[in-house]
Amino acid sequence: MMGVFSFFLFIIINLLIKINDGQFIALTPETSIKTTIIDPIFSMYPINSVGDSCDFENKLLIEVPVGLTVTSFQSSISGIPFYKLSEVDNYILLYNMQSSNQLGLVTQTIVITTSDNFQQTYQLNTTCIDIDISKLKVKESTIPMSFANYFIYYINVEGLEPVNIYDSIYCDTATLQNSYFSGPYNYALVISQSSFSGQNLTDQYEIKMIFTGGKTFTFRINSYYSFFELKDLPTTHVETFFPSDLLSSNSNYTQMSFGYQPLFASTLNTNIMRPYQVYNNQLTLPLRGSKGNMTYIGIIDSAIYGVLFNGSITSGNGISLDSIILTTKINDSPVATFLFVSPKVDYYDIGTSEKIYSVSFNNSENYKFFPFGYTYLSSFKEEWPFGFYYGSNSNFSHKVYFPRLINQSTVTQLSYTCGAIVNSFQIDVDPVSKPNGSPPSLKSFNFTRISNHDYLLTIDVESVNGFKGIKLSSTYNDFKNKYTLLSGTIYSGRFEFVVSLLELDDIYIFDINWNSVVFDIGSPISLNPLILFDAPKPSNYNYNLTDFSGISFLKNNLDLNYESEQYNIVYLNSTEIPQDAPLSFIILDIISYPFARDNEYHPLMILPFIYNTTSGFFECKFILPKNNMFGEIPYSIMAGKSKTLYYNNLLKESLVVNETVLDNQGPIFSFFEKIGDASVISTTGTIGWKFNITDELNGFESGYIKVMGSIDSSTYHFNFTMNDVIGDKFNCQYQILINVSQPCISQEYRIIKVIMYDTNKIYSKFILNGGPYSINTPFINFLDQGVDITVLPFTCIGSTMVDSKPTLLSFTTSTTTIDVGAPNRTISFDFSIDPGTIGIKKDQLPIIYLTTVYTELSKCNSELISYSTNSAVYKCSIELPLEFGYPGMIALSMYGIVNNGGYFYGYSTKDIELVANSNSYLETTYSSNFPIIISSDNYYSDDNGEIIIYGRCFSNVNLVTITYSDSALPPNSATISTHYGSSAIKITGIKKTNKLFKIKVSTGGGLSSNEFSIQPIYFDRSLKPIPTESPTTTPSVTPSTTPSETPTTSPTTTPIPTITPIPTNPPQKCLGNPECGGKNQGYCSPTGCICYSPWIGTTCTSQTIIVPQPSTNTTNPQIEIPTDNNNGQSSESNSQEPQKMIFKSLISLVSLRELNFKNEEVKNHIFDQWVYTPIDEFKNQYFTTISNTNITATLEWFNQSTSIQFANQNLTMNPSSIKYTIEITKYQFSSSLNQLQLVMAASLTTNSNDICSLNQFGNTSTGDDSNYLKIQIENHSLYGRFIKRAIIDNVVKSISNVLLDSSLNVVDSSSSLQSFIGITIPYYSDSIIVDPDFSVLIDSKSASNEDDSVCTKKNSGLTTAQLAGIIVGSVAFAAVAVIITTYFIVKKRKDLLLIKTLNNKMNKMNNNN
Repeated sequence: MMGVFSFFLFIIINLLIKINDGQFIALTPETSIKTTIIDPIFSMYPINSVGDSCDFENKLLIEVPVGLTVTSFQSSISGIPFYKLSEVDNYILLYNMQSSNQLGLVTQTIVITTSDNFQQTYQLNTTCIDIDISKLKVKESTIPMSFANYFIYYINVEGLEPVNIYDSIYCDTATLQNSYFSGPYNYALVISQSSFSGQNLTDQYEIKMIFTGGKTFTFRINSYYSFFELKDLPTTHVETFFPSDLLSSNSNYTQMSFGYQPLFASTLNTNIMRPYQVYNNQLTLPLRGSKGNMTYIGIIDSAIYGVLFNGSITSGNGISLDSIILTTKINDSPVATFLFVSPKVDYYDIGTSEKIYSVSFNNSENYKFFPFGYTYLSSFKEEWPFGFYYGSNSNFSHKVYFPRLINQSTVTQLSYTCGAIVNSFQIDVDPVSKPNGSPPSLKSFNFTRISNHDYLLTIDVESVNGFKGIKLSSTYNDFKNKYTLLSGTIYSGRFEFVVSLLELDDIYIFDINWNSVVFDIGSPISLNPLILFDAPKPSNYNYNLTDFSGISFLKNNLDLNYESEQYNIVYLNSTEIPQDAPLSFIILDIISYPFARDNEYHPLMILPFIYNTTSGFFECKFILPKNNMFGEIPYSIMAGKSKTLYYNNLLKESLVVNETVLDNQGPIFSFFEKIGDASVISTTGTIGWKFNITDELNGFESGYIKVMGSIDSSTYHFNFTMNDVIGDKFNCQYQILINVSQPCISQEYRIIKVIMYDTNKIYSKFILNGGPYSINTPFINFLDQGVDITVLPFTCIGSTMVDSKPTLLSFTTSTTTIDVGAPNRTISFDFSIDPGTIGIKKDQLPIIYLTTVYTELSKCNSELISYSTNSAVYKCSIELPLEFGYPGMIALSMYGIVNNGGYFYGYSTKDIELVANSNSYLETTYSSNFPIIISSDNYYSDDNGEIIIYGRCFSNVNLVTITYSDSALPPNSATISTHYGSSAIKITGIKKTNKLFKIKVSTGGGLSSNEFSIQPIYFDRSLKPIPTESPTTTPSVTPSTTPSETPTTSPTTTPIPTITPIPTNPPQKCLGNPECGGKNQGYCSPTGCICYSPWIGTTCTSQTIIVPQPSTNTTNPQIEIPTDNNNGQSSESNSQEPQKMIFKSLISLVSLRELNFKNEEVKNHIFDQWVYTPIDEFKNQYFTTISNTNITATLEWFNQSTSIQFANQNLTMNPSSIKYTIEITKYQFSSSLNQLQLVMAASLTTNSNDICSLNQFGNTSTGDDSNYLKIQIENHSLYGRFIKRAIIDNVVKSISNVLLDSSLNVVDSSSSLQSFIGITIPYYSDSIIVDPDFSVLIDSKSASNEDDSVCTKKNSGLTTAQLAGIIVGSVAFAAVAVIITTYFIVKKRKDLLLIKTLNNKMNKMNNNN
């Protein structure tokens, strides 16, 4: 058996071992002990450039003879530790931790001794590399990006050895950080935007690298501002100060709270988002405005207070700088401090055997309304009244209760923190006993893929104390204790978790006593057989920068004034990246990621890419908030186990906002007034505040204000939304009122906290003794009034402080034992209090707190049921989190009772136990067989009815029920598409909705889950409106020949700027016999025949056929319109009748050609793959990308005659016509002299060979200044209109339309005819929109009656090329955001392939006839 194991181990080791290159050698023959170094590191640079040592961590696998053990490890270098990782039979795996204290070669001799006193000696050579300055070069760099007060470049530092390079290189004016990805740029250069203030803005930055031993290397790099044109840099700035008198000689500003500084706003005529402007080297923040007129906000800070000081505001003025020197004085508010007096721990027994402990302390100074933090096995922060056991703000006792650990834990202290400047203390907490402290043991693990980011992790764990849960990284706080127990018990069982690859670094396994063991990537779980912990394979993919060259966006060059422009999709087209790669998109605009606006932690919004098997692209939906920054939007793509970030300046495609008006300021007070200031209360009174809220662009959405009493901490919470205020969201009024009645005490009510949100979730914030949030203050207009504006003093006649603690009369719970594993985990409480002689405040509602041994906290806010002089009755209920407190008990306590004499009180767990028939704690059980829904993927309103839900015990689920908040949608049962173990299910069949819906699952055994709510994220794929309105979607009607028929009209649109001249069609001779079809069909004008609807054409002898709406093509923007000799009306076929003549019109988009000034083809990009998106029943959209240019085609069907507008031109859409709106984004021209040509193909076919056909191309005569293409077979025609104008770079310009049949080698047969037409577009910068349309006509005259028709007869033998089918031009065609650069050219062989493809389609149509 051991021989088999040894052979297996030998194979595995040889797969893992790197070549030693003589760096690890045996100095004595390996006759008894054999040692192998696994995944070695022999050479590296220090962790940073000024370091003079390296840390080598190498794993040694040692094999000794059976029956022997290793008794010692010795190193020739003192202080080198050896850590034993694992030992199985005669195999030992250990870490050799060598920290070299010098640069260069270090030789270490390792001696291993076995139990028979045999010694084996090895030599390990490691090299800590010293830099060779002479080899250093900075060879290339990217264009810098501006992000969160920094400029970020990527540079290529050459001359470093190809080993583990420095994590960071120290610089005098910047930071160089290892980029950690493969590609040309190995370091990110991060420069503070306030650096280099003593030079012109466009001067190069000089960066000095600093290395060990005083060695330096200097290089220069182009400044951020040198990449802009001079006209874009600001030349003026106008400042406004808050308070307004800040610069006056008698200014005496005092902070409203510690750290709340005076402010200034500066308006600049800048065309760049981040111009240079600093106050004493602190950058200003973009606040509001648009390109050319931006306002920024800055903080005026000082290192000294109470005396005059000088500061300077430095702003860019073209390429130079100018400064404003200001002199003022700031009086600071004292730092909120707190001193813990006499902290202690007490231990208690409750019930029959339960153990609890309390931690208490007293105060020596006034309570300043800040929260306390608690850390033991986990941590939380909680505000008043938790723990406030007795007293008033100036003299109180604080006491909290938690269940006691039964057994010894590695965590032995509970920590307290409080205050803006943190005060803290730690105190030992003893367990009840000290049993086995062995950590859990991981026996095996397995990953199963759910999606590119989410996996099932199944682990087999043994634990003498009982398994509790896992953490996947030391940097993530998410402790995972929600699992499915697949088999066994918590002492020896198999557990299943849902984990994300984004958080997977290590695995920490905890038991119920918080003993833990950690396995990092590559750590051995077992030596027999050898099992190393590793992440799923997709997490280990190696990426190259070139893998991300195929980036594009659904929408680009955005105008955020249109709501639809916020909703976007990023596409990644890469054949090198595996389809299951865990890629993420991170949007980093200043609204989504307010790092510079707020010093609080803001997690990145990490959005997953999903591989679309239809398009072959990785796709990620994202929403760019409205009223955002202009210019380039910073973004990043995160990839790989190392979570490497590829920022947009590394990638070839920029996301650009052209039009927007920034609003980066939350709602503010424009009017603020006290109500009842300094009131004297004899019986009753009302005090409070009245205020106006303004938010000029986004508009106010919701607010919260917290008020507390200065003596008794009476607390009032005011929540208000737009439904509560007077006015509109841009300017509204509200008031908060507090009723005061005798008996009462004289004190002040203070505003402690204000948070207000606008509709873009941007907040303003004020927290007394918290923060600070200077630039976010809602009181910006009232800084001159200081904190006094937030303070309301009042006097109560006969005010006397009375210490009279109310008596807890009763306290009952709905159950004494709660199943925290069941779907229903609701617990309710009923209690009553004797108010005492002084009485208690009715508006101060006690809170019941539930605490666990794991330092978890839940709270239940009570409501007052009844009140009398001798009894106040309360109740409350709460749903506990899944697994809350298990295994163990839940301790109950109550705080927040305030009497009318200025004192607050609480009841501890021990106090509650003394009340007759009470329950002071809850026992917990845990049912592991109920299905529980815990979370779900994001669901967008335009999704296809599919979602993955996550939870536990799903393996037996066979029914999924969905109920909708939209009353028009009845409940339905969804389909279970895929089970992922017991912890995830993919379901389909969700009805289309943008309103909340609920999901519930049930098992075959009759167990049902909780009801889980999902709010779809609204998402709009449609492009911004162009000057064309949608038709009224009323049923089609039979055309009338009445000349007075009026088409449906659309609203007038704002004219688009026009570049003249726009071509007009020349006068034409009126044709036809009778002329223009006669008086009922048209009349003759100087431009030619003008037709009455529904007549059309140069002779007004054709009319539109009313046909059913064609079926939708979900593959590409190609449309087929079938008609027959019944003029489009369907009829039953009779086999006895002659075969009917069937006509089929086919319109398709072919390619995009680049032409030089000689109209010679330079490039030809053939369309071969489209992404289809339905918009509504009449409109569909198609998207493709060629050569990094996005193309979007929107096909719209018109049921009735409708007036529209495009490119400032009024047009009439006939009934049963199809319009193509085609948008093309930025194209990388080979030369500015070149132009684009959009090529379309059209055909008309029939099932008869005895026919005549006619092909016409020319100018229309109806005044719409267009070209027309008419393809006619017998008395049926396909008619296309191509107007001679387009919207190019947001202005109206002229274009031309040409017939391409002679140059594209059309192929004809006796029953089909094809034709190509090109829409030729001049050179442009950003975008173009064209708008052709098509109709099917019935003609008064057959084609056989026209002189230039081509005819053939049955069996005649003729093979005329233009006989049976005719092409009608312009197809649909789609245009979206430009992205990336052109990387291939389609050559002649693709042209031939295209023509062959079209011929196949036409032949297929003929065969179907």
